[in-house]
Formats: sequence, structure tokens, C-alpha cells
Amino acid sequence: MTEVLERVVSDRKAAHEAASACYQRAQQLILAGKPVKLTCQEFEFDRTAQANRYYWGVVLKEISEQARVAGQRYTAEAWHELFKRQHLGYEIKKQTVAGRKRKTVIRRLRSTSDLKVKAFAAYLEQVMAFAATDLGVRFSMLEWQEYGG
Repeated sequence: MTEVLERVVSDRKAAHEAASACYQRAQQLILAGKPVKLTCQEFEFDRTAQANRYYWGVVLKEISEQARVAGQRYTAEAWHELFKRQHLGYEIKKQTVAGRKRKTVIRRLRSTSDLKVKAFAAYLEQVMAFAATDLGVRFSMLEWQEYGG
């Protein structure tokens, strides 16, 4: 496996230095006859621990306490699984399995832990909107301050 050059920068000087280092590495690889992959994208922060605590400690807790489906209450974990299926869906991957000629297709439910800040905020908004409109849940928004929001 080759060395990966990855940097997060927030000013022009640092961006120029990173681009120069990337260009030098790309030249070395190309001279060695190897193809090069260059990527430049906006950096996104991982979701925060506070956002996760808010999701479990307020959103899912209040849904599990207030929501009823056909008179039945469900745990926060059950609601979490439902919302992942509704709003995140599945990812399909092909994996090589020892002893098989063809790759095996793996279907895995996406995880909220893989979401970045913006995606997790959108997910929370979808969950809360569904809970409020379809389940009649009323959220205590004042508690958000306790979770760093």
C-alpha cells in the first residue's frame, strides 16, 4: 500500500504548501509509472458527541416515551433501527470471499456514526419532523443547551 498524502487546511498559505507537496508526490509516482489519484474537497467534521447525546438522551428518549403505534410503546433502540431504515437505508458492497470466484454482495444498514455534522443534522431534522407530524411527539427544545447546541 502506498503512502497517502492527506491534509486539512484553512488558509491560502497552508493550501499552497499542501498542493505543492501533493504535486511533488504525484511527480514521483508518475515517473515510477504508477497512476495517481488527486482529490480536493471541502472538509466536513464528524458529528459531535454532544449531538449524539442529544439524539439518544432527548430525541429518541422522548419518542420512546410519547409515541404509540397501535397502542404499543417501543424502546429508543427500536426507534433508532426504524429511523436508520427509513432515512439512511442500506449500502451495497462487493467483497472478495476466500474460496469463491465471484465477489459476494454484502447489504449493510448504514450507521449514524458514519454521518458528518451536516448529514447528522439533516437526519435529526427528518427524525424529529416524522415524530412530530406522524407520531404527535412534542420535543422539549430547551434541553438542547445542555447538550452543547
